[in-house]
Formats: sequence, structure tokens, C-alpha cells
Amino acid sequence: MNRRIFLNTFGKILMGLVTTFAFLKIFSLKILRNPAPLRSSKEPQILRPPGALTENKFLSKCIRCNRCQEACQTGAIRLGTPGDGAQIGTPFILAHDTACDLCLKCTTACPTEALIPIDKPEEVKMGIAIVDERTCVSHNGTGVCGACYTACPFKKRAITQGAHNAPTIHPSLCVGCGLCEEACIVKGIKAIRIFSGRQTT
Repeated sequence: MNRRIFLNTFGKILMGLVTTFAFLKIFSLKILRNPAPLRSSKEPQILRPPGALTENKFLSKCIRCNRCQEACQTGAIRLGTPGDGAQIGTPFILAHDTACDLCLKCTTACPTEALIPIDKPEEVKMGIAIVDERTCVSHNGTGVCGACYTACPFKKRAITQGAHNAPTIHPSLCVGCGLCEEACIVKGIKAIRIFSGRQTT
């Protein structure tokens, strides 16, 4: 291999490395600008049924009677077991599987007011929906969806749409029912998830 061929080959390799580095730099910056909550060491905290008191008060008042679960016609309310990561016997909801339909029957079924009675769905505050723009197909440009918007009982208020039906959540109006999370078409970890802000202990 003569000097000219060597330098030409070396130049192409160097240019390729520079291009690859630039791409990775841009890609990493894009991710950093769109941080998404992770379900690992920082779970989005347990999602309690409507009307739940603050966690410590809730745990002290809940008598594990199962009446809220019996009142839930959709089967959204589950009871905690050691494997669920919830307090044993207490009610919680996995929105990605079966969300709360805001019938509010659980709040009147509770005999101890661990779940306080609520009259209007608008008064519920279970948590807040958060969109992962990296995996939402309407946000990342890989598709056009709108499933979360369609499922929301407070569409045009708690959730609005932009280009390609990309959802925007308005936290002050979101009740955290999880119907959007259940409806999300993204497989595995949903692109829109409910974070309750509750402490698990």
C-alpha cells in the first residue's frame, strides 16, 4: 500500500468516525431534552382508588375489608400482596391493565373513609398523566395516534392535541384515572403513564 492510498483510506475512516460521533452527540442531546420518568428504582408510586387519603392516613384507616374492590364493576381495584409491591390487603390500581372509570362507587362503599366520598369525577385527584415524547408515536414522528385523547373523559381540558394528534397534558385538570394509559397503543412500558406522587411507605 503506497502513501497516497494509505492517507486516502485513513481519511475515510476518520471522516466516518467524526460523522458517527456527531450523530451520537445529537441523538444523546435529543434524549436529554426529552427526559421521561423511569419505572425502575423510582416507581411512579402506588396508584390508589379515588378519594384515598394521604398514604399514612390511608394505611391507618383502611381495614382491608375489600368493599371497594367489590363495588368496582370494571375490576380496576386490586388488593395488595407482597408480590405486588403494595401494602398487603389494601386497594390499588394498575392503570396500564385496567384503569379507573370514575364511577366513584368505591368511595361510598368504604366504611372508614380511607376513601372519602366524592360526588363529581372532576374532583378526583389520583395522580397526573405524563407523556414520554420519545416513545409516543405522535410525538416521535413514527405514527399518528390519539388513543389517549379519545379515552380521556376530560378531553380538550385535561388533554389537548397538537400536530399528528400529539398529546399535551394539563396537570391542573388531570384527575389521574389512567384511562389514557390503558388506551395507549405502545407495547410494554406505555408512552403515557400515571404518576401518583404518593409515598409507598
